[in-house]
Amino acid sequence: DDPDEIPTQALDALIPLLLNLFQSPDENTRVASLQSLVACLSFGLVPSSLVLHFAKYLEGLSALAADPSQNVRKWVCRSINTLLEHHTQYLHPQWSSICQFMLQSTMQQQQQAVGDEEQVVATEACEFWLIFATLDEMLLTSTMLETVEQLLPQLIPTLLNNMVYSQEQRIDLEAQNELDMQEQGANRDGMKPVFHKTKTKHDGSHHAPSHDIDGNGEDDDDDDGDDFDDEDNEWNLRKYAGASLDSLANLYGAEPILPNLLPSLEHGLTSTDPWVQEASILALGAVAEGCREEMYAHMAKLYPYLMNLLATPETPEYLPQVKIICAWTASRYAGWAVDEVQTGAQGHLLATITEVFLQRLNDKNRRVQVSCGSALGELMETAGDLMAPYLKEIYIALVSAMSRYQGRSLVIVFDTLGIMAEYCGPVTGENDLPKIYVPPLLMLWNSISRQDPTNRILLPLMESLGIIAAACAMNYQPFALETFETSMCIIEQVQLILATTEDPAKEEADPIICATDILDGLCEGLGPNFASLVQSSTRYGQHFISVLHALCSHQMPGIRMSALALLGDLARHAPKMIEPALPQLLQDAISNLDSTFDEEMQANLCSNSVWAIGEICVQCGEHSAPLEPFSQILMQHLIGILMGNGADRVSGVPGLAENAAACVGRLANVNPNFVAPELPRFLLGWCDGLSKVLDPTEKRQAFNGLCNALYANPQAIQQVNVGVPDVISSILFAILSWHIPPDFPQDTENFLNGDYGFVPFPPTEVDLGNRLAQLVRDIRSSVGEEAWKVVQGRLPVNVRRLFREVYNLS
Repeated sequence: DDPDEIPTQALDALIPLLLNLFQSPDENTRVASLQSLVACLSFGLVPSSLVLHFAKYLEGLSALAADPSQNVRKWVCRSINTLLEHHTQYLHPQWSSICQFMLQSTMQQQQQAVGDEEQVVATEACEFWLIFATLDEMLLTSTMLETVEQLLPQLIPTLLNNMVYSQEQRIDLEAQNELDMQEQGANRDGMKPVFHKTKTKHDGSHHAPSHDIDGNGEDDDDDDGDDFDDEDNEWNLRKYAGASLDSLANLYGAEPILPNLLPSLEHGLTSTDPWVQEASILALGAVAEGCREEMYAHMAKLYPYLMNLLATPETPEYLPQVKIICAWTASRYAGWAVDEVQTGAQGHLLATITEVFLQRLNDKNRRVQVSCGSALGELMETAGDLMAPYLKEIYIALVSAMSRYQGRSLVIVFDTLGIMAEYCGPVTGENDLPKIYVPPLLMLWNSISRQDPTNRILLPLMESLGIIAAACAMNYQPFALETFETSMCIIEQVQLILATTEDPAKEEADPIICATDILDGLCEGLGPNFASLVQSSTRYGQHFISVLHALCSHQMPGIRMSALALLGDLARHAPKMIEPALPQLLQDAISNLDSTFDEEMQANLCSNSVWAIGEICVQCGEHSAPLEPFSQILMQHLIGILMGNGADRVSGVPGLAENAAACVGRLANVNPNFVAPELPRFLLGWCDGLSKVLDPTEKRQAFNGLCNALYANPQAIQQVNVGVPDVISSILFAILSWHIPPDFPQDTENFLNGDYGFVPFPPTEVDLGNRLAQLVRDIRSSVGEEAWKVVQGRLPVNVRRLFREVYNLS
């Protein structure tokens, strides 16, 4: 049974028995007792009897730390790791001795000539440093930080040594290198599964395909944030060592890290052993974020070193792993290269780096292809439109690679094309550039989809096409009809497959989701001309809206989520298309509103629904009739979202609070009476959400709606179930969000009370600024001077100054 299924009384009785078994002469019994207690702690359970006997538990772990069995020692380390991760406070009394034990265990790899199967203790111990360095800062005491900092002179060289591939790993990699050279003709299905990345409107994230890779030339489908993932996605000693160094660098910064790293790093980078050299380059990339500024000072020498290694032709002694890690590390320092170009120090640098990456796209090793393609994508993402002069050469090289690549290498080409469109923007659609890369993409898409519309290699291809269509805008028009009809065909075919499949898995809907996202990209890119595109399709033009309705009401939430994003963009760019079916489509959107979420997908689905409804409100203008039948039920859902139905607010869901706040404002612009009667119930939550709206147009519309609602129900301020000063403060802090600078500092207290840093109201929004100023003056008049003095007394000094100088309130 799981620990939480065992009655508390039985669990309390079991704990002393398990602790006594620590002394069992049988190795398996000792291991099993450790495992049982780890299971309890992992579930967040600390039975009262374990609290009572905790000193005995720690003594037992200390005794077993010297156990002759490496399996026992492994579980001792895992026990400590579990305590550190879930119950940090229990380790405080023994923190120094625990760190010493974990350091010695981490060093076991160096102290003995061990094979892969014998690295388990060092691997578990290495995880300790990663857990420590990624703990919530509220859990890290000064004693904990100081203790580990004192160990850094021993720990950091140890981590660097643990990044070197073991002898067994080297044998496996060398064999795999030979296989890669022989398998250039492998079919496109010889790859790990590909999963679609969901599209959420206004969640603050980008929608380009992920291209993070590890030191092994593979991207990680399971964890986009993992930069040290190995071929089989298993966490091993090398991976924990690299991730620990990365996290420690982020925690401590350069001052305590680099003096303990650079001597070993310099020795490793000049080593004649390519495996040691490879690990040192990995370490160089690992500290790129935490020691960024200090490492930039060394890049004038180190970046050419990386480029030279990448540019070295293949030889019999050639080790692909060195080039793989060079590409990854170079991508981690792409920001330095961009700085060099922008400052004029090395205006040619991006051209040089691009040339090297493009050369390596022709490498015979597929992992080198993947790592260099991914590094090129990272460079594009960092440099943006600075890459414009090199786009033609890049597109030619990628199209050439597309014709030769298979499997994961081909996926990286698709990802990179999508990144180029997203981060370089409209320039990717200028002149004849789309003619270079769009036709080959469409040809490959049609070729594969005709054989099997569910082939998962199509997913990253379609993701990229959607981004490309949006970026190229009207320059995508020559390819738009073919793209539209192929997307509709895939939706049609896969819908039929799902309808005839019993209990289909959610990933089986991915082709429909991707195809819908392409339609959304076409709508964003073509704008009002999207309606003409749909009408020009003799096969699908008449059925498009009925297909949209079917997608918005589909049983698969992922399909509904993308369909609602498309609905919102149709309302924004081609509203006439949805007018005939607006009642049904509004009902579809409202049926997806729910402020209680079990999964991230449901939360994002709700966010897209709210956003789409807000866009429909904008198109209604002051014509309230289409919204009248739905206004009450819509407001109940929006109030639930903004106020959390009495529970914790759900504004932690990216984009949801601001989408809901903007939607309420837009609804009030259509008819203030849709919103005003319920204002006392949700005014505080609305103001909270308004302060988070970032899009300038949506923010303007939302605040105009706030003014409309408050003037329609001026008594609402006195009717909120908190004090009037609290309500006014909430309104003022929402207005304050217009004056927050883009580089808002983390030290909020100093910003509000230290040096004045607020910015003026946007000069493009003069009318709204005047209206808000009048609103605040009217609120002051309505509540009286006594209440207003209470409000002023609560405001930080800089906020009082802002409202005095900008809004003429003394």
